[in-house]
Amino acid sequence: MGTWIKETDAAFYLMEGGHYISKISKYPSKSNPTEQVLNVAGMKTWFDRSDAPRGMTISREGPEPQPKPEAVPAQPSPAPAEPKRTNSNGLQLIKSFEGLRLQAYKDPVGIWTIGYGTTRGVRPGMTISTAEAEAFLQQDLVRFEQAINDALAVPVNDNQFSALSCFTYNVGPGAFRSSTLLKMLNQQDVYGAADQFPRWNKAGGRPLAGLTRRRQAERLLFLGQDFHKFL
Repeated sequence: MGTWIKETDAAFYLMEGGHYISKISKYPSKSNPTEQVLNVAGMKTWFDRSDAPRGMTISREGPEPQPKPEAVPAQPSPAPAEPKRTNSNGLQLIKSFEGLRLQAYKDPVGIWTIGYGTTRGVRPGMTISTAEAEAFLQQDLVRFEQAINDALAVPVNDNQFSALSCFTYNVGPGAFRSSTLLKMLNQQDVYGAADQFPRWNKAGGRPLAGLTRRRQAERLLFLGQDFHKFL
C-alpha cells in the first residue's frame, strides 16, 4: 500500500495504511489568528520521496491518526537500581557487637574467628593488623550484602538494609534466606519482620545476653529508631 496524506484540524499526516509515518503540525499565525502556519520545508521532503503521495484525504471528524508502531521511538529501560550497601549505622552495629580481635579465637559455638567476626580462612594462631581486619570486614560485607540484595523482593530503605546486613553478618546468608523474617518482609509486613529479630538470640540452643542486645539494636535500626542504648 502506497503513502497518502491526511489532513485534520491539527496537522497534515503522511499516512501508510492506517497509521502515520510523519506529520507536520499546524500552528496559529501570530499576525492573523484565523490563519495557520505549516512547515513548508517539511512538506517538500514528502514529495521528494520515491513513493511520493498521490492523493490527499481531508478529515474533520474522528481522532488524530496514531504513528506506526515501529515508528514510535523505543523508550529507554529504566536504569537498574544500585545494589544497597551497609550505611554507617550498620557498620557501627557490626563493629560494636563483633568487637575487634587481632588474634584468632573461638566464638561461643567453637568457630575460629578474627578481626570483626571474620571466620573464612581463619587458622589457630593467626594474627592480623587493624587494617587487615577492616579489609576482611569489607570483603565479608560484599558477600552478605549480595545475598540480601538477591533475596529481597521489595524495596527497603538504607537503615532497614543495614539492619539486615548486621543480622546476616551474624547468622549467615543461608539462615537469612530461610528465615520467617525475610518471608514477612517480602510480603511487605515490615512490623512483623521487625518482631522476628529478637527470636534470633540463641547460640548452641541457649539465649545469650550479647545476642539479645544485638537483636534489639538491629530491630530498632530496622524501624528507624534510636538503637544506641543497646550498644
